Parts: sequence; structure tokens; C-alpha cells
Amino acid sequence: MAIMDKQQYRACLSYRVSLLYLPLVLGSSIAVADQWYVKPLAVLEAYYDDNVRLTSRNERNTSVANVRANVKAGRRTEISDIQLGANLTSSRYFEASDLDKTDGSLNALASYDLGRSTFKLNGAFNYDSTLTSEVSTSGYVQANKRRLRFYVQPTWTYQLTPRGSVEMTLSYEDIRYEDVDVIPLYDYDYTTAGLTFIYALSERAQAFTRVTFDRYEASDVGLKSDSTGLLFGASYQLSETLSASAYAGVRQTSSEVPTWLGVQKSDSSGPLFQFELNKRFEVGGLDFSVSRSMLPSSNGELLDTTSLALSFTRPLSHKWNFRLTADAYRNRTEDDAASSSDRDYFAISPRFEFKLSQELNLGLSYRYRWQKYDLSDEAAVSNSLHLYLTYVFPQKLIGK
Repeated sequence: MAIMDKQQYRACLSYRVSLLYLPLVLGSSIAVADQWYVKPLAVLEAYYDDNVRLTSRNERNTSVANVRANVKAGRRTEISDIQLGANLTSSRYFEASDLDKTDGSLNALASYDLGRSTFKLNGAFNYDSTLTSEVSTSGYVQANKRRLRFYVQPTWTYQLTPRGSVEMTLSYEDIRYEDVDVIPLYDYDYTTAGLTFIYALSERAQAFTRVTFDRYEASDVGLKSDSTGLLFGASYQLSETLSASAYAGVRQTSSEVPTWLGVQKSDSSGPLFQFELNKRFEVGGLDFSVSRSMLPSSNGELLDTTSLALSFTRPLSHKWNFRLTADAYRNRTEDDAASSSDRDYFAISPRFEFKLSQELNLGLSYRYRWQKYDLSDEAAVSNSLHLYLTYVFPQKLIGK
């Protein structure tokens, strides 16, 4: 961005961040009877990574120290719910000081129930590093550049009949990168709109139809992509502790980008789908999902992404707890043409936690990461071992 563009953006950013306080202002006027709750959290973490930049050549190993502070606050009444959060993380890389970073985030969620209508407003602001922000898309985690993200999503749900309802959702995401020079990180805007019709087939089953529209704009490269989608799906409560949902459909994408010979236009189509399975145990649970969707990326292009996520939590005793998380991504361009963005990524992390006291937990985890770009002959592999201490402060009530 030019200097003038940066000044204009920062002025606009201050206004956008102030919008995150809107749920607080609105909620305070409708939630006057209950107390606010505050939940602080502090985490100290030390770990060693044998390939912290996840590169296939010239790997860098380093030990890292993280300090994280997190606070959640909220207020709930019969017709309203407010949730606020803030997070600050400072990381020091002892053998790679150029990767040192301090990240922060703010988020807010407010909902208001009017009977047949329900309004929700979700917002977030992130100031973080590309060391972690690009994992699901371009995978570009080799450079430590600052990223600014602003996100807002209003949702309106209306109960048409005792069995049928309609939901309208809009979202806007603005991404900016600082001091990238010649590094291929491009600013972009991503706007989505969705209309969903939901029908309750029974107390356990629902069917729905969804129409979507997405617009991706990367001004640095002049690219604009519009995508429309039509999806059909259903959800089913298999038991009191087991539920599943699935949808599938198609999307049509039209893109245009300026070239020396004029504006180049292209059209493509492809499938969209998602499957989710959720299992709750007496303590702990299992969450699994697999999906294919279009995701915006810092490469200046829209990516056709197939993703898989797994989260498993199970207590081993009244003191010991086990967690397992896994993520996988397969990224391709929306027209399936060969690109430097084509890559596969996989990560898995088992974790053991020991409860030292009601507030204090000690944890040990291992993380394995694997990444390969189609244009590269070699894959990148990373192994890291983590030791952390978590202190959960007692919840405090503020107000009446």
C-alpha cells in the first residue's frame, strides 16, 4: 500500500475497530437485569521446533517461549446474549530472533431474540503474523510479516411457521499486510451473502436449502472473482449424545484480471460439500468434519480447498486428560490450473494435561506438520515438543 493508502486505511481501521463495541452498547441497553461475568486466563509455554518455518530446505530449529493472556466477558438475559473477548500473545524465538512477534485480537458477539426474529452480530479484529495466519490457504509461513484482519457478520433468522424458518447472513472480511516488499502477500477483501431455508422434518431431523454469493477482490493484482452456489443438506440427532449434518451442492465462479492485452475473463465450476459428526461423552467429546469450499488467500487468488478437522477429548482419570487434534488441507486454484498455490498440508497433535489444582494445569504435547507444494520435489516436515502451564482465574461477577 502507498503511504497515503496506509494513512487512510488506519483511519478507517480505527472506525472499524470501534464497531466491535456496538454489541456492548446495544447489549447494555437490553441486558440490565443480570451481572457481567469475567473469565481471565494465562498461559506460559515453552517448546522446541526442528523446522519452525516449515521449509523443505535450510530448516531452522529453535526453542520458543510464549506468554499468552486471555479474557472473556459476557452478559446473558432471557432475550439477549453478549460475549466479548481479548487475547494477547508474545512469542520469543531464541535461535531465530527475526521471528519474534506479539499478536493481539478482539472479538464480540451479540444476539437479540424478538420472538419470531433473532438478530446476531459477530465481529473480530486481529493483528497477528503470517507465521500462523496462512495455514489453511497459501501455507506461506516462512516470513514474519504483520497481518491486520477486520471481520463483521450480521445474521437475521425469522420463524416462518412452527416448522420452517429462513436465515439471512452477510459477512465482510478485510485483510491487509504490512511491509511485504517483494514477498507475494496481497491485500484482499472478501464479501459473502447467504440465504438458507430450514424445515424441521421431526424433532430430530432438519432439511435445508442454501443459496450463496461470494466476492473476492485483490486490488494489488486487480483480480475480482464472483462465486454463486446452491446447496442442499440435512441434520439429524442420532441420539442424545450423537449428531450429524451434511450438505452438498455446486458453485459457479467468474473471474477477471487485467493483463497487457486487456481484461482476461474465466469461468469455472465445482462441487461444494460438508459433513460434520459430533459425539459428546459424559466428559469430553469427538468432533469431526470434512468439507470442500472456496477460500480467499494472500496469493491474490481464490482457492478451491478440501479440508479435514478432528478434535478428540477424553479424561484418563480425575487428574489426567488427553486431547488429540488434527487438520488437513488440499488447496487448488478455482479453475484447477497449475499454480504455485497448489499444495497439501497435514498436522496432528496429541496432548496430555495434568490438573495440579482447580485453577492450574500442566500440559505436554507433540506436534507433527507436513507440507508439500506440487511445484516442489520435496516435502517440508516439522516436529515440535511443547510444555505449558495454564492458570484459569476464578470467574468474577461484576454489576448488580
